[in-house]
Amino acid sequence: MCVSSHLYYLSFAQNTLVMPDKKIVYPHQVFWSKIEINDFFKQTQYKWGYGFDVVYRRKSGLNDNNMFSQPLRESYRPWVHYQFNPDVRFSLSPIGYMLTDEYLGKPSDMLRLPYHEWRTTFQFFHHIYSGSNKKWMHTFRYRYELRWQDVPGSSEYRYLSRFRYRYRVRYLINKASFYDNHLWYTSLSNELGINIGGNVVMNTFNQNRLYAGVGFRFANVVRLELRYVNRFRTRGATGYEFDNGQGLMIGVYVDKLSKLKWRKDKYVTPVHQSD
Repeated sequence: MCVSSHLYYLSFAQNTLVMPDKKIVYPHQVFWSKIEINDFFKQTQYKWGYGFDVVYRRKSGLNDNNMFSQPLRESYRPWVHYQFNPDVRFSLSPIGYMLTDEYLGKPSDMLRLPYHEWRTTFQFFHHIYSGSNKKWMHTFRYRYELRWQDVPGSSEYRYLSRFRYRYRVRYLINKASFYDNHLWYTSLSNELGINIGGNVVMNTFNQNRLYAGVGFRFANVVRLELRYVNRFRTRGATGYEFDNGQGLMIGVYVDKLSKLKWRKDKYVTPVHQSD
């Protein structure tokens, strides 16, 4: 490793990672969780569907490394889906609600008030398989978000928009298809978020999310995932402060609720898969 002007050094006094060029990264321990449930209408031959997801997150405090110490985020989003084919889907969340408590990286953060946000989300994703036996599953997801955040302490809202791109690769460990019951698989993904709009000054780069984990399918359509998450995010619009949250994520995904079965069915129709 080369020692240069870009060398990071640890500042215990402020609990931050500081760079000589004035950029500051605040480290945090986080716990994320998500429950996502989807289903499709039979009368539309499974082209049209609906879903709902709930997100709950915790974070460490100002002077501790306990990932469960403080609230971070909770959100609730309904979805409408249109499935073009088993591997291509467009989704719309007409309105979602988020409540956020910001990261605690320095003493002044204790004065930051929680805020809520209303969000409309457009999403498109598709899968590509590599290898003759489809052991490798690649997913490309594109999101565009319209966001209305309340300004704490006032009745005003500020409008933001954001584009998010995620690439994910899965490897099927013990089954030939991703839709086989009792499947074990590994997953690695990276997502980039870009702020868009006239109010974007120093924070065009919003965040980067890296995930690595393992998943298991049971009850025919339910997947349980355990992931390591590493989120690097711009803090506000200063251009030199960042938050880095690292920790654990647990996700529960129901690909098609009406196909939920506890007996050992072998196969799930691909059109029923969530993203």
